[in-house]
This record gives sequence, structure tokens and C-alpha cells, in this order.
Amino acid sequence: MAKVGNRARAGKPGRSAKFGSARRVSPLKPGLNGARNWATAQIRGASYSRQKFKRLVVAALALVFGIVWGGLWLGGFLPQISSNIEQYKKQKLLNMGFVVKYVDVVGEGRVQEAKIKQMLGVRPGDYLFDMDIENAQERIQSLSWVETVVVRRLWPDSIVVHINERRPYALWQNNQIIHVVDHTGTIVLPADIRAFSDLPFVVGPGAADHVQSVWTMLDAQPALQERTEAMVFVGDRRWDIVLKNGTRILLPEQRPASALQRLDRYQKQYGLLDLNLQHIDMRVGGRLMLKPKQTDGREQKHQRA
Repeated sequence: MAKVGNRARAGKPGRSAKFGSARRVSPLKPGLNGARNWATAQIRGASYSRQKFKRLVVAALALVFGIVWGGLWLGGFLPQISSNIEQYKKQKLLNMGFVVKYVDVVGEGRVQEAKIKQMLGVRPGDYLFDMDIENAQERIQSLSWVETVVVRRLWPDSIVVHINERRPYALWQNNQIIHVVDHTGTIVLPADIRAFSDLPFVVGPGAADHVQSVWTMLDAQPALQERTEAMVFVGDRRWDIVLKNGTRILLPEQRPASALQRLDRYQKQYGLLDLNLQHIDMRVGGRLMLKPKQTDGREQKHQRA
């Protein structure tokens, strides 16, 4: 009996013997232990597959880059590194000759070249890429005489400015003040009106915005255009033509060009524009109202179909 009991105890250790035996304990935490096993499996798999090896290398490089970048970002070194890189690049380009030597202005006339160079804010010897092209164009575009401007860098040492100046198109009077305007109605300042006395003369609020349309309409009637002294924009909707002899032609709001064609026919048949008239009213379709000038203190009205 004693032997049987001893054999049983020898074959199956007791509870105290099981928990009392020495075990190897990993110094890694459970999560890190799993990561180590995963990494070991990846390395083992990469040793048998070229594609898996490439993936492992890319992942390792990305991990290293992320750690380095994160450290630089947390340490606040990125701005300084970026500044050093820019300074190094700038110095290399300066050594290669990318400096401003020439500033050429093309198309200047009333705007002086010296004024353009001053507004560019660049001088010979400056770094070619230091100038802000968009800001330079905006500064020059602010000049009243400049309609469009293009500023370009011409490698390696030149800056070229192409200017398209405004062309005076008409004289515009509003509130007793006369301005020189271009074909779009934009006021050109400074401009001496005495130097442009031969330009078409328009009067009234909004007249400058429509000066090109009315003058183009008169181009089709050269005989009338030669007699025209001024064009008055009435009520922001229609035109009156004032002739040099003082006669005023009241044009309709709708189809004024057709009215002028009809007036041209009357001129050829009756010499209408040569008469001593105060105004010719064409505002009513199909009718022509004539009002003679005062001669003996009385006014007469005539109607002609």
C-alpha cells in the first residue's frame, strides 16, 4: 500500500509542487510581446518573399521618417530647418547669377519709365526671385493711365514690364466738371482737357459709360457727326445730339440708330439740319417735331410726317 501511494504521488505532482516550480517571466508587457511576435513573423515572411521584403523596408523607412519628423516638430526645429534650406537655395542661385541686372519697360508713353521702376520696388543687384510679381502688377495697375500691365522675369537677370496705356476717347462733363475718359468710361487722371479738345464731348450722369456706343452710332452718319458739338445723356436712358449751330436733336430711347437714318434722309431731301431750328424731336415713332428758334419773340411749331 505504501508503494502504491508513493508511486501515485511520484507520477502526479501535487498542487503545491506545480505552483512552486520556477517559471521564465518575459520582461515585456503583453502588448509589446504581441508586437514582437508580429515583427518576428514579418521578418521571417520577408526572408521568403521579395514583395514582402520590399513592403517591410518601406514600412520601416516610413516609421523612421515619422519618428524623426515628429521629434523635429515637437522640438520646434522645422521652421528653422525650412529657413536654412531656403537660404541655402537662394545663395546657390545668387552664385549662379540670378540677380537683377536689367529692368525693361515696354509700351510706356505718358507713364514715365522712372515711375514704373520705382513702383516695382526692385533695384539692380537684388535677388531675381525676391520680387512679388502679383503685387508689383497691382501697384502699377493702380496708375490711372495704365489699362493693363504684365510683369515677367526673364532668366537669368532681367525683369520686363509690358504696359498697355489707356487711350483718351472722350471728354465727359458731369456736375460742371470735365474729365478725360477712355472707351469704357474710366476717368483718366491726371489729364489736361485742353490737350484733348478735339475729342467727342458727352454730358450728364452715366454718359461716360455709354460714350462708345453713341459715338459708334454717329460714325455711320458722318455728315451729322461733323456737325455734332455734344451728346447729352438724358434720364440715364436716351441721347440728345447738340449741333454746332445750336440745334438739339431729341432721339428716342428705342432704336436711335434708325431715327438717325431717317434724319439723314430728311437732310438729303430738305436740308433739315441747315434750317434755323431750336430742336428736332424724334421721340415719337414715325413723327418729326420741329421747333424753330425764336426770332421775333414768338415760337412756331411744325409737324412733318
